[in-house]
Amino acid sequence: VNLQTCLGDFICSIYCLRLQDLYKHNMPRIAVKGIDADARRQHLREFSLVYEFGSADGIDSQVLTDVSAKYGNDAAAKALANGDAVDFKQFVEAFAKPSQAASVEGSGNCFGWAARDTSGHLAPYKFDRRNLQPTDVLIKITHAGMCHSDLHTIRGDWGPAKYPVVPGHEIAGIVVDVGSKVTKFKPGDRAGVGVFVDSCRECNLCKKGEEIFCSNIVYTYNSVHHDGLPAQGGYSTHIVNSEEWVLNAGVAV
Repeated sequence: VNLQTCLGDFICSIYCLRLQDLYKHNMPRIAVKGIDADARRQHLREFSLVYEFGSADGIDSQVLTDVSAKYGNDAAAKALANGDAVDFKQFVEAFAKPSQAASVEGSGNCFGWAARDTSGHLAPYKFDRRNLQPTDVLIKITHAGMCHSDLHTIRGDWGPAKYPVVPGHEIAGIVVDVGSKVTKFKPGDRAGVGVFVDSCRECNLCKKGEEIFCSNIVYTYNSVHHDGLPAQGGYSTHIVNSEEWVLNAGVAV
């Protein structure tokens, strides 16, 4: 697949993911133990934080101290830095934040910010992402860039929008789960999604690696998946997408 069209969007977002690169000095590292598949799925945000700050193999103690107030309970998070290992349950308790999705418009398994009309105002909104398919990757979104095309779309400058619209096509995050046939990703990888998320995969353009010109392309938002589910963008908690249209940043960007 030719993903050059998405690369610029991806780089804009993935740049933000390397917090731990600021801490190359020899600080004590704290391992995070007890992360299984169920724990990852239940605590998307906290799992992604482990890999934003470092990895399950080790997070610099200074990083935990520096991010404690912003991302979690200040005292509890700082306390984690006193040992050499913590259980993932302890990490979750220290970095848990009250959900913003308790009583908002819509229903579903994903929380985002959507425009309802041409005013362009965004407000909380819940909607459904599809269940994980064999070739799918579930990404906890940690960063989403703001492009002027987002504003054009939600204001209807390019024609009527499919409201409600959750914009954002410069998506970066942490892989939380993968389908049974996924080969390019594993949980904990850094990944990105660009301007489109699917195509017909059968036309001559798709077969030549020029999916961006496919007449049945599915854009990241303001579009419709082939199964009829509305496509919504990166101003949201997570995204589920075929690995074929996800960029893998590994751990060394």
